[in-house]
Amino acid sequence: MIKIINTKTGGNLDLKRTEDPTVLKKVEEILWMRRCKIIKFPIPETPVVVIHSGGMDSTTNIAILMEEFGLKVYPLFINRGQTNLKWERKSVKFFDDYFLNKYSKLYNKSFEIKINIPPEEYKSNLRKTRDLQDNLQMRIRTAFPSRNPIMILLAAEYAYSMQSKGLFPKIIFASFMKDDPPRHSTLTAVRMINLLLCQIMGDYNWQVIAIPIERELDNYYGKDYYIKWAVEHDLPLEKTRSCYKDHKDHCGICYPACQNRKEAFKRANALDKTIYWN
Repeated sequence: MIKIINTKTGGNLDLKRTEDPTVLKKVEEILWMRRCKIIKFPIPETPVVVIHSGGMDSTTNIAILMEEFGLKVYPLFINRGQTNLKWERKSVKFFDDYFLNKYSKLYNKSFEIKINIPPEEYKSNLRKTRDLQDNLQMRIRTAFPSRNPIMILLAAEYAYSMQSKGLFPKIIFASFMKDDPPRHSTLTAVRMINLLLCQIMGDYNWQVIAIPIERELDNYYGKDYYIKWAVEHDLPLEKTRSCYKDHKDHCGICYPACQNRKEAFKRANALDKTIYWN
């Protein structure tokens, strides 16, 4: 049985190059001072908002929130001008039907919004700036530096808007992993965005939680661990979308999307049913 809480699969959060342990500690001290907790995991049937890209991580994350914790999930899909929009949307729609059938009392159909992240007006310049970096890892860490923070804040704004319908979700779930390279996918970033969100809302009950890297849950694991959980629960990961390309099948070579997907299946020792054209 794959455990989702109290699980570490190697490595050390404090030693990850993109984390900042000093800043992380300071932000956690502020959160503790304001609400006497760093995070408080929600009880069953709590409404929560989840960013759903149609990818392997976010899809499995949604399944876990319902299967393991009985949470009422409200997914948000963002049409952000991505090249693979057609295929991400296809995955999201597939899992809308899949989850509505399997978790009819917990799952709510995805809500789609359109906003370019990053804006088209300077997206090409961001790419050029990224490509000036000699080190591939540095390019990936800082490629689109505001993307994830913007998406989390949009998810929170969506959650806030739901009060007009008598719903009061104040928890945003992301699916960041220990092996995600961007700086905006670190626990340091999660905590800082959470603090900003609390300040904006004037309410310290708001939370941002990324289960795989949540040290308050004693967790630190990667994509391979979510794959193992998905296989154990017969979740059709071949219907998820990782590849950046505008092509029906995964290219198999884009980094980090396809390469990390392939490597994660190998580490999980699981059959990869994804169709690659390379």
